[in-house]
Amino acid sequence: MSIVEFCPRSFSSYQETYSSPKMWQYMYFIAVFMITVFGTCWCVEHDLTIVVPAGRRECFHQHIKAQKTLDFEFQVIEGGDMDINFILRTPTNKALATEARKQEGIYTFSTQETGDYLFCFDNSFSRMSEKLVYFDLALDYDDEDEVLKKPPWMDLMTGVGGTDTAEVRLEEIQTSLGIVRDNLHKSVQTQRLLRNVEFRDRFIAERNYERVSFWSILTTVVMLVTFLIQVIMIRSLFSSHTGGKTATKT
Repeated sequence: MSIVEFCPRSFSSYQETYSSPKMWQYMYFIAVFMITVFGTCWCVEHDLTIVVPAGRRECFHQHIKAQKTLDFEFQVIEGGDMDINFILRTPTNKALATEARKQEGIYTFSTQETGDYLFCFDNSFSRMSEKLVYFDLALDYDDEDEVLKKPPWMDLMTGVGGTDTAEVRLEEIQTSLGIVRDNLHKSVQTQRLLRNVEFRDRFIAERNYERVSFWSILTTVVMLVTFLIQVIMIRSLFSSHTGGKTATKT
């Protein structure tokens, strides 16, 4: 992908305007920023949270080129026993991953085919509980069709005396920033994963609280009913009357 080009002007006017050291420092910062924004690789990333109804299957398609790295992960964060069936198939219907009643999964594949890949979450084994599923799909896409072109201001830098040193420094800075970008991207993914784990743990805690509360109330009601039945039965024993009259002799 080509970096944004400046409006065409004569290089002599640029040399007269940007010949001071401070201005060259500003040029370095601008160059680093533009390389970071426009010169880095393209990525495709999707993250969704979906509801899979009971007895249903939800499927998604993603067009992927061959010889790409596919990263996929999912988590069941709410519903039932928090498990689900997962299927990942290639465009030729070849199974890359088949999981039965899993709570989570992390997969990394090197794609060998170009076409629509199929991602399915199957909740057909559950008859009553719907599942809340989070998944994240990340795909590195280096733009092979466009070559990074050398912008006109690079010729300006070489003309003033920057020559190869400026290009080498910019490449080093670009490499460092690329590493920082990748680490930040991994940090975002890790934080998102931890957030989903926290949500799932909270759901488990709330569900346990509801169960404990329900059974506690039910046990209390049973105890009260049993107490009333015992009181009624004991009172009935002491309040019984014998029928008939007793005759007296004179």
